[in-house]
Amino acid sequence: MRYTIAHRTRYRYPVPVHESHTIAHLQPRSDLAQYCTRFELSVSPRARLYAYADRYGNDVHHFAVLPEHDTLEVVARSQVVVVRGAAAAPAALPRELIDDDPALDELWDYVHESRYVRFCEELDALLSSIGIPGRGDDAVAWFRTAAQAIHDGFVYESGTTSVHATVEESIALRRGVCQDFAHVLIALCRRAGIPARYVSGYIHSGSGETLGAEASHAWAEAYLGPRGWIGIDPTNDTWIDEQFVRVATGRDYRDVAPVRGVYTGPSSSTMSVDVAVEALSPAQQAHTFAEQQQQ
Repeated sequence: MRYTIAHRTRYRYPVPVHESHTIAHLQPRSDLAQYCTRFELSVSPRARLYAYADRYGNDVHHFAVLPEHDTLEVVARSQVVVVRGAAAAPAALPRELIDDDPALDELWDYVHESRYVRFCEELDALLSSIGIPGRGDDAVAWFRTAAQAIHDGFVYESGTTSVHATVEESIALRRGVCQDFAHVLIALCRRAGIPARYVSGYIHSGSGETLGAEASHAWAEAYLGPRGWIGIDPTNDTWIDEQFVRVATGRDYRDVAPVRGVYTGPSSSTMSVDVAVEALSPAQQAHTFAEQQQQ
């Protein structure tokens, strides 16, 4: 499946600000399941863009706008080809194959607490209701059960939490958005001793009702030993398939926020985000491929 993605973030300030410094995680990753064929990033006011790869292998851009400005607009346009198959549960996996995996020592960041993924009594209570997989138990089935518990027990509702919400707050409210649901699932995995990480990206709405398609989306991946990193979306209760475009991975939202920064000026500002993910028809895909071959 081939997608075109337009992501616009706009900040408005009540009075002009200056010396704004911004970091953006907006370029889709290229890996075995997808590849980004085109990426353009534009900034208004104009600024010189710099790029680097962070410690997690994400493509990151940063820039600075030093003169005074009362708005800042960041627009990313991407074309991505996803070769991931349809949603399907991986084969069963005994828990001990995760515990005995030699790569586990390198995944310390994904087993312990992070900025927004904190262990708490509320988390332990939720985990107790689900159960902790022991040796001989199917870790894949447990991962699915944990995701379903969040999907069935929490309400998707925008505006009830902020981007700084903790796992404790999300569980107490039993509502939130994809970021909150991903954090809770990651916390459950880590508390059970299974490495888990946060994934930011996009989801195409397709023909059915899809939550989170109007903006950046987020889900969780668990490291399941010989199966590698396996993703599941607790918001929509589905394994990750060709509808998903991965942008960045990290310990939690803080590592992969689409756009974040600092500036000199008043503390208040308003932000608006518009995201459009469109799937190209077979004819459009063929036309785009022909254009690329001629370049």
